Amino acid sequence: MHPPASENLADFIARVNAQPSGFRSVTEEKLREDIRARQDTNGAARDEDADMSDEDEAAPKDPNVARMEVLKNIDIAGNTTLLTLDFLSLLLSKQNPTQASLTLSPQLRDMVGIGTLGADKLDEANTNEAKTKDQEQVALGWTLMEINRTRDAAVKASSLLEREVETESRYWEDVMAVKKVAASPEFKNNGLAPMRRSDDGSVELDLGRLGGVSEGLVVTYEKDGKVVGRSVPRRRTSHDLSLESRVLEARNTIFSQELWHELTRESRTLASYNVWLQGSRLTCELDRSSRITVELLPLASCPLPDDTLPESSTAEMMSASLHLLLSYAHRYNELMRTRPIPPHLSRSRGQQTYALLRPIIARMKSILSIQSCTRYVGDLAKVLQNAGFAASFTLHTPQLSAIEPGVSGPNQPSGAQTFVRNMMQPLEFTVELIILPELSLTIRGRTFIFPVTATYYHVLLPPQSPLQGFAAPYADGYSDLGGLSDYLQIAVARSLAAHSLARLSETHSGTEWTPNMMGTSFRDPDRENGEIHFAVQEEPDAGLALILSSAAVASQRRQQRTWKWRSGGSGESMTLEEAVNEAVGTSASSEKSRC
Repeated sequence: MHPPASENLADFIARVNAQPSGFRSVTEEKLREDIRARQDTNGAARDEDADMSDEDEAAPKDPNVARMEVLKNIDIAGNTTLLTLDFLSLLLSKQNPTQASLTLSPQLRDMVGIGTLGADKLDEANTNEAKTKDQEQVALGWTLMEINRTRDAAVKASSLLEREVETESRYWEDVMAVKKVAASPEFKNNGLAPMRRSDDGSVELDLGRLGGVSEGLVVTYEKDGKVVGRSVPRRRTSHDLSLESRVLEARNTIFSQELWHELTRESRTLASYNVWLQGSRLTCELDRSSRITVELLPLASCPLPDDTLPESSTAEMMSASLHLLLSYAHRYNELMRTRPIPPHLSRSRGQQTYALLRPIIARMKSILSIQSCTRYVGDLAKVLQNAGFAASFTLHTPQLSAIEPGVSGPNQPSGAQTFVRNMMQPLEFTVELIILPELSLTIRGRTFIFPVTATYYHVLLPPQSPLQGFAAPYADGYSDLGGLSDYLQIAVARSLAAHSLARLSETHSGTEWTPNMMGTSFRDPDRENGEIHFAVQEEPDAGLALILSSAAVASQRRQQRTWKWRSGGSGESMTLEEAVNEAVGTSASSEKSRC
């Protein structure tokens, strides 16, 4: 009996796969032979099948068997679907491996890999020879045209390159000239200016950020309302068009603008020192008669040098000091940035106000204090000399020693920075005053910069000095020259009174003179009609004056006489000792006449 024919595609695929060669042995001719063989056997077995079908229809079919057949068909269909999906995924993995790998089974991918199966359509072999020749001729023509075009472009580029080489050579010649100017490290670090090349190859400075105007800082020194000194910024001449001079002028302009900006910021903290900003002028009053002004002016508006001004060197010194202090502030900030700090401290503390004008004020105050103190002590010594005493004074000022250059370690200031820092330290001077051969004192003046810019005076006495008993100085010193002058006037008056009293005790042993509580006068306690008073006063027109006054009562009338010795030279021709003897004699004669 011939087996029943397959009624569906699943049975057919399963039966074919069960064969040894599978689908590879299935051909069209073999399928046709199977169909003809099946048709021949169907006729012979049709009667038998009819009998068997009657028997089958009569016998009921087992449900479990039917269920197993259904599940078998489902498994076969699923396997077939998975095989088909793997086949198509492997085929697509050659063109789109990312998307195909999502549906490709891991077993197949591990076995054969990705992109191992492909289907490409081959080009048609029948090409037209005439068409190929035409394309070759067209390609040859385009190639010749491009070669000609490239040749023409090369000729133009050659001429352009020649001009470019010429202009570039001129440009770098100017740049190398600037490099010769920037020989020092300071100029290399700070002397930078934007440059661009002009059409003819020369270098032009791009002064857009500078406003197109070169500026400079002008410092003017005034005394009693008259200009006595003025600094003149450096400028190039109109015929000097070299790049070196233009770069230097631009660099100086940038530095002057930054210096002016920092000065205006510092002026807000110096209002108590008579520093104020009026428009484009910064004014600082040093004392009642002198002041300095700072202005940022275009170089074309800056005044010309004037040799008739006697203090032009002082103004130039102030201008140079301002520039030097700004450079020192930059170097100090750079040193602080590179120096390691503890981890708990923050490195960003904001921009601090630079001390630029304050050291200048301190230096000028120190100079004025030395001049004023020396002038006053000199007048005092002159008065004592005119009164017949061997008084004198000596001024001592410290000398700044140059810092020898040496090898400095990392994160350490250089010799120049150390020198500038020493210049900013408090300034000191001493004046030794000899009042009498046995009485002397030393005045030490010290000018502080921070926190208060002022000059303090301290009076130092030698060991076991008599002044310690009757004219001891204030231990904390004096904050101005007025307080110092008050002490010196009292100290000199008491010293002269004590000296004269000692001489009278030696020459007039029978008379006892008694000093008063102030120590500037003495009298005879027995007669009480005579008094001799010593005083040192300042006179508006004559400077210092030593005044000796005596009072006596004669004929019931009070008689008073005054002797004066002035620092200017005019005054009494006799000495103080002679005047004291005369005053004592007048007092004695007045006592006799009253008796």
